[in-house]
Amino acid sequence: NGGGSWTKLKGNVPNIPFRDLVIQTRENDLVGATFGRSFYILDDYTPLRDVTDSMLKNDSMLFPVRKAHWYVPKRPLGCDEPGCGGSQGDGFYIAENPDFGATFTYYLNEELKNKEDQRREAEKEKEKNNENVTFASWETILSEQREDDPAMVLVVKDSENNVVRMVDGPVKAGFHRVSWDLRYPPIQAWVPDDQFDENAAGVLVAPGQFSVTLHKRTDGTMTQVGESQTFDVVSIREPTLAGSSQPERVSYENRVDELIRASSGTVKAIDAMVSELDAMMQVLMRSRTDGEFYGSANSIKQRAIVQKERLTPNQTRSFFQEFDELPLTNRLWHARFAARSNAYGPTPEQTESMEIAQSLYADVKNQLNSLFGEYDNLKRALDDASVPWSPGRGVQ
Repeated sequence: NGGGSWTKLKGNVPNIPFRDLVIQTRENDLVGATFGRSFYILDDYTPLRDVTDSMLKNDSMLFPVRKAHWYVPKRPLGCDEPGCGGSQGDGFYIAENPDFGATFTYYLNEELKNKEDQRREAEKEKEKNNENVTFASWETILSEQREDDPAMVLVVKDSENNVVRMVDGPVKAGFHRVSWDLRYPPIQAWVPDDQFDENAAGVLVAPGQFSVTLHKRTDGTMTQVGESQTFDVVSIREPTLAGSSQPERVSYENRVDELIRASSGTVKAIDAMVSELDAMMQVLMRSRTDGEFYGSANSIKQRAIVQKERLTPNQTRSFFQEFDELPLTNRLWHARFAARSNAYGPTPEQTESMEIAQSLYADVKNQLNSLFGEYDNLKRALDDASVPWSPGRGVQ
């Protein structure tokens, strides 16, 4: 408002004098030159035009989203992380760029707190006023322990209102920015958090119109905040591989990802069953049964391992690259080749690999359905025979 009032923007900027300000009008970036500390750029300051004193005090809102440029980011020397310089030496400097993809800006007028934080805030106010604080009931404490952590979630949808991606955001009060990398979610099977591949990437969407809504998630329930914002994803140039449009590429890669999702989950299910069968065979040796159940468990285990090695290669055979039948993961590696570094395809050879992979998985799945049926029958038989509990079996 012409300098009539000021609001401090933090964003990790040092407390230093800014000697000059320039607006980059094409991108709506605010560039500030400092005394002795180079300069800083506030990318796309347009949301600040909609800020009012009343909004800062009373509202939480999602701001309009500018168009996102669609392309495949450069990966110098195979780098996946922003600002990576590959092996070009410790002194090779790269300034931080804006995040790739669509950037969402939102404001929270107050922090999203869990039940325990809310209770403690009220108690601290009483403590400050020298008032008595009563001990919380066990019902309250147990409810706090079981509560799901609160979160802000941005839900991205395509022009047909299908959910494309959900992106987590900070829950602290104030302005926040998070970016969506223009990809569907990665399809990794579940692993513990410390084993999750942060660089895993889903399918790159085709250019088009999308929308995003901001939600508060408290105690597992999502509630929309403010209005939905529509934005465009625009290609900087069209990939030119003959015979394949972007919608066709997305459809093909989603089919490949679906087979990767299903097969990787199946491998995990086989691993879990084999582990349970190992435990089952141990308790059978401590039970009052004859060797029939043990033999059945071992037979199911061995046949399950054979099917697993049709999906993912045996390490010994993989070392020598000798296969009677090429495993599914090898087929899918070729069918999905270099999806992180291009937006072309598929080639005829990739399509053929995908067709072979689908046929292979269908046969493995039929074999495993029969094996899992045998396994369920065996678990029931062990329960009837009063065999001690082992993992994978239910209420005795």
